[in-house]
Parts: sequence; C-alpha cells; structure tokens
Amino acid sequence: MPKRAHATEGLEEGKLHPAKRLRASQASPEAVVEANSSQFTGTETVTSSATAGERPSITTVISWNAETSAPFLDTHPRKLASYGITSSATKGDKPNVLRQLITRHHFPDFVCLQEVRGRHGDTEWIAALAAAANGAEGPKYKAYTSLNRATRGARHFGVVTFAKDPSQVAVAREVEWDVEGRVMVLEMHDGWALINVYALNGSEYPWVDQSAPNKPTGKTRNQRKREFNKLLLEEVKQMQARGLRVVLIGDFNISLTKRDCYPRLRTEYPHALARKEFNEVVIPQAGVVDIFREVHGDKKGFSWFAKGKPQGTDCARVDYALVDRSLVDNVAEIAYLEDQEERAHSDHAPILLKLRDMDKIEQLD
Repeated sequence: MPKRAHATEGLEEGKLHPAKRLRASQASPEAVVEANSSQFTGTETVTSSATAGERPSITTVISWNAETSAPFLDTHPRKLASYGITSSATKGDKPNVLRQLITRHHFPDFVCLQEVRGRHGDTEWIAALAAAANGAEGPKYKAYTSLNRATRGARHFGVVTFAKDPSQVAVAREVEWDVEGRVMVLEMHDGWALINVYALNGSEYPWVDQSAPNKPTGKTRNQRKREFNKLLLEEVKQMQARGLRVVLIGDFNISLTKRDCYPRLRTEYPHALARKEFNEVVIPQAGVVDIFREVHGDKKGFSWFAKGKPQGTDCARVDYALVDRSLVDNVAEIAYLEDQEERAHSDHAPILLKLRDMDKIEQLD
C-alpha cells in the first residue's frame, strides 16, 4: 500500500506544431480574486475563440527547487537552529519570497517545491512550511509533504505540493520505494495525476538508505539515481494502468541534450549512461513529452544557474515538465522564470506550466 502524505491545512517563443499553436488570449489568464472569500475553489478562466460560448478552465502549476525553505519560514531562529539551520539563513525581517512568487503569478492552482530540507518528524517545521504559502488575504493553500524519514544526520531533500483547492485531490501519497522525500503524488478526481519530483544528483559517493542508515547499500549515488528513475517509471506505468494521465514536474538533476547546458554537457560515464536511459527508456516508456521542447523547439531555456557567476555563463536545464502525450494539446503555456526576482535566494528558476481544460480530460477516452 502506498504511504499517505503528511497533509497540513494552511494556517492562514519557439515554433509550435500547427495543431498545437497557442492563442494569445490563452497565454496570460488573469485570476479573479474574490475579496470576500478566504479560499478559492475554482480554476482560473480565459476566453477562447476555439468554440463560441465556451470558456476553457486553466490550471496553473508552478514548480521551484527552492534550495532551502529557511528564508520563507516564519519560525524563531532558535527553533530553526534546532533543525540544523543557522539564524543567518532565516527569514528575519526579509519578505516571504514564496508568498511573493505565488501572489505575483495570480495564485496558481498548485505550487510544487523541491529541496525544502526537512524531516518527516519535524512537526513545528512542517507547520511553518504549510503556513509559508498563505497570507492574510487571498486563497489558503493546503500542503502535502514528502520528507526525509531519517532520524539523524543533516536535513536534506524533501518536497511539498501546495494545492489551492484540495477538493480536486482524490489521493495524496508518497511512494513506498522512496524514504528521502523525493516524490509527492496528487491523484485528481478528474483523472490525472500531478507528480512532484526531486531526483538524485548523481555522484560516486555511497548512497545511504535512510530507513537503515547503518547498513551499507553497496550502491553509489549514481547507481541509485538510475534505479530511482526506473522506479519512477514503474510508478507512472501503474498510474496509467489505472487510467490516470500524468504530469511530472520538478528537478530531475539531468540535462537531456547539449543544448540544455552551457558551457558543456557532462558526457563522461556514468552521467552519459543515466542520460541515455532517461532519454531512451524512461521518457518513451512513460509516454510523456518534454513539453518545453515540444512547444519551443530549440529555444534556449535554463533552470539552474551557478552562483557567483554572471547569469548565462554556467547554467543548465535540469528541471522539467514531462506531460502525458495525450495531454499535449491541453498545454496553454510553459516557461522558465529565469529573472533573479523569480529565483530569489535559489540557484534554480521556477517553471510555469498552464494546462487547459483538465476538468474535461476524461472526455479524451
């Protein structure tokens, strides 16, 4: 049985295939904010000339490897220090950059964060993380976390998905084969699944199984990276066998081609082997599409930028939206938010994905 996620209530552009060309009216939907409502329960809508009288619903997803959640946690520095986070990294009187990101993009339906750096048992920390998405006004998000299950050592990894309307979610779950907090699955009543992914960054260091940290695994992090990708593939296949259309989004820690890196792509073993398997096995067998390339062709786009260097001099595309092939025509917009304001303290740029008529996808059958 899959592990249930820890769900916490919120505390207060390239060439397109002709069949996929996007209308200008669908590129920038405006959210309608109900001033007298404390929670939004619908999706944003935009006008469309596709069918007279119809207004397609737009589901907006933002994904961001935040690198650490400390700068937007409203928690006393001493409490954060007890979690291994120094006070110099805490929010203090700095603005809540997560809430700013959410507000700036008109309250997206889902916000997927990676590398939030917390453990499964950090109760107060989890409450602070859940509250970070919310403000005095506007929608109240519900947080679904998958966190490192280690009981000792440094806090690493961890993902959280915030949902603006949790009534859309039929099942929120972690996966049995991951104990590091790298995968969060939201299965929707409308027949699709949003999978928040923080894949391993490969190296020759030993991989430690957090459920048995004192027992050597005999695997390197490079080996576990490839194993992780194959386990994720099997998870996707199982969901598809149950009739779900999948959208995988997050940090996959892999660059797919030379055009996705500057100044160079790592072509040495074992990085090349992991890339080959991901391109030739995982993506095709999962039946998903790298939607940025599908929409924008050879356009440059990067999601990771080396700190301390001028932007564009050392960068890579390692964060993706991998969309079920049957949903390609539902994509209204895909972009990397590369500006420093969008990235805030992180070395990763957020991804913006807008999907059309996800409440009607069962009609695709």
